[in-house]
Amino acid sequence: MKARDLFPDELAREQLSASQLADFEGLWSLSTDWHEAPNERRGGWSGVSRHVLDDGSAIFLKRQENHLCRTLRHPWRGIPTFYREYLNILRLSARQVGAVEALYYGDRQESARWRAILVTRALDGFISLDEWNVAVGHGQPSQRPSLITAIARACARLHHHGLQHSCLYGKHVFVRRIPAIGNTYQESDVRFIDLEKLRQGISRERVRRHDLDQLLRHTGGWNDGDWNIFHAAYRQQRVALQEQAVTVR
Repeated sequence: MKARDLFPDELAREQLSASQLADFEGLWSLSTDWHEAPNERRGGWSGVSRHVLDDGSAIFLKRQENHLCRTLRHPWRGIPTFYREYLNILRLSARQVGAVEALYYGDRQESARWRAILVTRALDGFISLDEWNVAVGHGQPSQRPSLITAIARACARLHHHGLQHSCLYGKHVFVRRIPAIGNTYQESDVRFIDLEKLRQGISRERVRRHDLDQLLRHTGGWNDGDWNIFHAAYRQQRVALQEQAVTVR
């Protein structure tokens, strides 16, 4: 049997260990209700549960079996989709792009069965952009421009590194219910989720067009004025990041 256990850092390992959940077997056998009903495809399945650790913080426990995606390095058998998502989370973290936080990835491969687990920290205190537009946005019009600007800057940083989210819908962009500092949203208040399809694009312009077209078509609640704010902030951030890159060189 092939086995793999990965932690992004020692703090993540210690936090899960404190709840006796720092090993594959303990996480796989954990009895919890499904937060999202398992998704079945091509003989495999993938599901998500929410669990509260002993310290009171919450995690999302994602388990799957034979739920694979093909890559350039593994074009035939493929790899677990959670492994690709875990690597993408680390990729965004290294580039200071806001994303969901990974605590653990593990898999077990035995004959025809390939099981995988991804543990992420629950984004408590955050809601999706779609939810914000419905539940918060109309009641806090003064915060709207800063929220739109913060999301635009986060998207520009993502694309500056040539990364394409590939599923950039309002439901996959999370923002704090209440800004961390004062009453104005910052880029640090934005998190991207659902990163299994994130990939390195051919060019910044192509990833920009792809992602922003998706965001425009799949995000409700923004009018033309909102989108003008978004595009102006996006362009400003893009120029600033390009200038920083030149300075570093």
